[in-house]
Amino acid sequence: MNAEDLITFLQPHFPDALIQAANQGNKFDVRVVDISFEGKRQVQRQQAVYALVNELIARGDIHALNIQALTPEEWQQMQAEQ
Repeated sequence: MNAEDLITFLQPHFPDALIQAANQGNKFDVRVVDISFEGKRQVQRQQAVYALVNELIARGDIHALNIQALTPEEWQQMQAEQ
């Protein structure tokens, strides 16, 4: 599995989201920017992503996963600060 595979896997579950991913081997960083995260705590957002990839982790396709789950507003604010 590579970063593009992970994006392709997640996109149907977050159809309107911006999804970015990078990997080194089977260690991944993923950013999901989606309106569905509004009103949710960070841990709830991460749990939503983990629930989808648990099988990939169990199979060994993903060894480590760093998740950044943002609302569109949070993403815009990050972009403005750069």
